[in-house]
Amino acid sequence: MNDKIKIKQQPVLLITAAGRGSRMGKEVPKLYLPLAGKPVLAHTLTAFLGLDLFSSILIVIAPDGKKLFDEQIRIPFFPEENRFFLIEGGEERQYSVFNALKYLHAKKPVQDFVVCIHDGARPLVDSSLILSVYKEALSRGAAVPGIPLQDTIKEIDNNMEVRSTPPRENYMAIQTPQCFLFSLLWRAHLRAKEENFCGSDDSMLLERLGIGVKVVPGNFANLKLTTPFDLEIARAYLAGRRKNG
Repeated sequence: MNDKIKIKQQPVLLITAAGRGSRMGKEVPKLYLPLAGKPVLAHTLTAFLGLDLFSSILIVIAPDGKKLFDEQIRIPFFPEENRFFLIEGGEERQYSVFNALKYLHAKKPVQDFVVCIHDGARPLVDSSLILSVYKEALSRGAAVPGIPLQDTIKEIDNNMEVRSTPPRENYMAIQTPQCFLFSLLWRAHLRAKEENFCGSDDSMLLERLGIGVKVVPGNFANLKLTTPFDLEIARAYLAGRRKNG
């Protein structure tokens, strides 16, 4: 564990990588599955490292995941990278993020800064999306990427019967990275912990405090790898990108 982290005005990146991805149906955690010659997580980190924007990179891993990360990610792909800080994850994604925030808070930062939280399982994120969300968070305090829904949405009951059909133009599918001022994010997580509330993403915790969250246009290619089919889509996408230069 690297303990030499320094909080600067530059943003801090937080990658969630503690889940096993059981829906992939593989024994190997999904972030370590091969994708175009290297593990999924290595692609994700490369996308952010190419910007040279972040002062520190916190990677939340499974409690027993340090050896796997070092052998499969750090040593073969990023042997000279000194901004990685490994944080032990919790039972839920929200608890994993909170563990990382507690680590940052313990460093007693003297000024506010932006924290960008990204799913390790979104390896196709591009630099323009990262920058657009980050810049919006700098001015607004909280920003997330979103894409329009393409399918009709149905509200159903416990018997799987339709209750209503809300207008899909009023809804968006939210992606990551999600970027927030640390002070706002810390306050939102503290409130959630006090009230024993677990949300589906970090922006939901800020919403509960009445903090406005700006949505910026996301990218349909920035999909989250959840099933084997998603992995095949990612492979095809990367193959097409290489072919087109």
